[in-house]
Amino acid sequence: MKRGFQLLTALMFSVISIAPAFSTSIVSTSPTAGSVLSVAPTAVTIKASAELSDVANEMTVTDPNGVRVDDGSVQIQGQVLMVGLKPLTVSGLYTVSYTIMAIADVPTVSSFTFLYNAPAEMTLATPSPSQSEVNTPTANRTTDIFVIALLIFAFIVLIFLSRYAKQTFKAPAKVRKPPIRKSNSRKFLK
Repeated sequence: MKRGFQLLTALMFSVISIAPAFSTSIVSTSPTAGSVLSVAPTAVTIKASAELSDVANEMTVTDPNGVRVDDGSVQIQGQVLMVGLKPLTVSGLYTVSYTIMAIADVPTVSSFTFLYNAPAEMTLATPSPSQSEVNTPTANRTTDIFVIALLIFAFIVLIFLSRYAKQTFKAPAKVRKPPIRKSNSRKFLK
């Protein structure tokens, strides 16, 4: 009895010590943690290892000066937590701080960073009219002649096959007579 109690106690402590290993963890982030970007992202997403609860999930993004650049619209879709971003204009290290909480789990609080290199000058491209020739495709006579020749050939084959079929189906069916087998046995007369 004492040995059984000891085994049960050891099993219970091992299960309790393993439980934190199964807590919610981050599977992936977009932009990837530690990445260097030259194009500004429009949103930051975090994918967790378990389905997230509808409450207690937060995410903020700050620029190198500590100013929030997220738009505050945190959205949860299953295992994914997402927040939209305002247009990024400052180069430097951006920090994403988050708190995620899976269903029936303790909150996980952490952060990651990514580096954004803003273009030297932000200008919008404006279309300008240009003088360019529009090349119209010219007909390729060789291809045209080849296609016409194939059509004529196909028509001739069609006529030949229809006449052959007509002759084949109009001919009376030949009745086959079974071959006469000669018997090797000799008849005995009495």
